[in-house]
Amino acid sequence: MKGNRIDIGVKALIFNEGKFLVMHNNGVEEDLWELPGGRMEFGETAEETLRREMIEETGLVVEPIRLLDTWNLIREDYQIAGIIYLCQFEEGEVKLSDEHDAFKWIGTDEKSLQMVYEDFRVRMLNWNWDEIRGGNYVYRIR
Repeated sequence: MKGNRIDIGVKALIFNEGKFLVMHNNGVEEDLWELPGGRMEFGETAEETLRREMIEETGLVVEPIRLLDTWNLIREDYQIAGIIYLCQFEEGEVKLSDEHDAFKWIGTDEKSLQMVYEDFRVRMLNWNWDEIRGGNYVYRIR
């Protein structure tokens, strides 16, 4: 198992007019989309990672509000264990980084969720979207 790597990833769920932001990775031919975010750097908290990655990848300033779920991506020689946060949009306009070639806002219906990578989709299909959109938060991150 020498040479295998595990990273921690943090993703953001950001709503705008009832739809949420997804990104398309540069160089991927399939019509598959992911939540914006990225990998944690040493010394960062998950929330700090999320704020930094959102500015780098999207140009948006966000505030993490609530931890929603976890996810895992396992490949032959690496694994990413991830956290998904519901985020409040604070300011900015979406600007793509070199990592992505497109973005869009999609709905929470099952047809829209089929566009999302399976690693996220299998989790998101079981979410209580009305509760998430309704703001009935168990706690707020400060």
